[in-house]
Amino acid sequence: MSARGRWMLAVLVAAIVTTGIVTVLLRDKSPLALAPLFSAGVLFVVAGVFVAEHRPDSVTPRLLIATGLAWLTAQALVVIPNAVAATIGLALLPLSLALLAHLALAFPSGLTSRTERIIASLPYALVVVGVPVMEMGDCADCPRNVFGLDIDQGLGRAWYVGLLAATLITAACFLAVLVRRWRLGSKAARRVLLPVVPGACLFIVIYMVALVSELGLPTGLGPRWALVALALLAVAPLVFLAGLLRARLARGHVGRLVVELGGASPAGALREALARALGDPTVEVAYSVAGGRYVDANGQPVELPGGGGDRAVTLIERSGSPIGALIHDAALGDDPAHVDAVCAAAGLALENERLHAEVLARLEEVHTSRARIVGAADAERRRVERNLHDGAQQRLVSVSLAVGMARSKLVSGNGDVDGWLTQASTEAAAAIQELRELARGLHPSILSEVGLVAAVESIADRSPVPVIVSATTIEALPAPVEVAVYYVVAEALTNVAKYSGASSVDVRIEHDGDRLRVEVADNGVGGAKVRPGSGLEGLADRLAALDGRLKVDSSPGAGTRVRAELPCG
Repeated sequence: MSARGRWMLAVLVAAIVTTGIVTVLLRDKSPLALAPLFSAGVLFVVAGVFVAEHRPDSVTPRLLIATGLAWLTAQALVVIPNAVAATIGLALLPLSLALLAHLALAFPSGLTSRTERIIASLPYALVVVGVPVMEMGDCADCPRNVFGLDIDQGLGRAWYVGLLAATLITAACFLAVLVRRWRLGSKAARRVLLPVVPGACLFIVIYMVALVSELGLPTGLGPRWALVALALLAVAPLVFLAGLLRARLARGHVGRLVVELGGASPAGALREALARALGDPTVEVAYSVAGGRYVDANGQPVELPGGGGDRAVTLIERSGSPIGALIHDAALGDDPAHVDAVCAAAGLALENERLHAEVLARLEEVHTSRARIVGAADAERRRVERNLHDGAQQRLVSVSLAVGMARSKLVSGNGDVDGWLTQASTEAAAAIQELRELARGLHPSILSEVGLVAAVESIADRSPVPVIVSATTIEALPAPVEVAVYYVVAEALTNVAKYSGASSVDVRIEHDGDRLRVEVADNGVGGAKVRPGSGLEGLADRLAALDGRLKVDSSPGAGTRVRAELPCG
């Protein structure tokens, strides 16, 4: 709330209180009787202003201020010797209670379901329905309700009893929601609800007893038991202020957290310290690693929960970049300043643990990729052996047989030697061709002959989809890097031709210092993924072995973009 808003609110409260005091003085009555009533209203307004300073986006301060203004205005109007003013004041009294009930149900994050919104609207409907049966009590010289009905007989009595019954049912609904919220709440959620929910439940129970007594049922207490409930109203704003003070005291744990994390900590100590500082034993710590992924302290992947559930995520940043995230109870979102302070205090310690977790994650990736590389190497050896056995080896066997037959014919001096020699020559040429093709699959010789860019352009020329190749000045690169880039482009263009339905492809190669970046982008149907056993997974392993990265962006209908980046210094 701005300074101007606070001044305007102070002037309004002063005007209402002054009106009530002057009216009482003009009627030759002591204004001291209004002191406790006005004090309660002023406390509500003051509590609302204080809460607004720390929770400006919350509905709580607005409802607190509205409750206080409705209560103060009602007390000032009911003492004015005018029937219309008194009737408005009589309507504002239950309106302040309706606002307070709404506040209890909406604390701390607002109404979260359609059922809660319906229940919160019921007291406002009862205020409108109940105006005709509002009265000033036993005051003989007080103005009467302009819409008043006689609640002791006839229609007025039936109306009054129906209103009491409806109010009792509404109060029971409020009580059921609050009890359920407390019962199902986590430890962190109950810590947030503690300043309000128990007191609100006590008020509702007392008020329900008073309503039952007013209906004439034997409770052994009597209708004046409601005065106890009204006395609790003066305490309500103090309860909200106490909740605010508790939140501020909780932030005092942040200083202890800084000291606790200052020395060397064993594994898991950071999470335990954060759990204590936040009051949430379920808190989890995720560390940001390369590729926008998150891992736990052991380097295992962590999926950050989405919004709307009972778990929330708070990102921790240093120098504008995320270094980790806290996964915590969503109830902690009602005190974001506390969570932010804890995250700031834990930043340095989390950065240290993040580096350790990233090393573990990279180690895990290395172990996994090595296992896949070993498996791929074994499969490749088996393929080479099979190709040699079924291809070149059989050709050479045929050559040997043909030469043997030619020799036999030559020794015996009869038969067609030329035919057998021709067959041997043909089989030998076929064997040589198959061996060349096999060797080309083991290493693309074109790289050694013409270089990386020309080799990529050669692949592009053979592609059935039009390809545009653009490359910066490429200096001499290590052979493994050139081979990796060659296969990235070859695999990507093969996938484009087979699956994408694209009409064009752009291939870009950029050499920037000690980093080489390659991108193959098409305008096809998208939907490509790095699946286990796929060619893209093999490329990812090949790049990982060179400390590089492969990233595939392929949203359905938006084409596919394969990016590779690897060191080349």
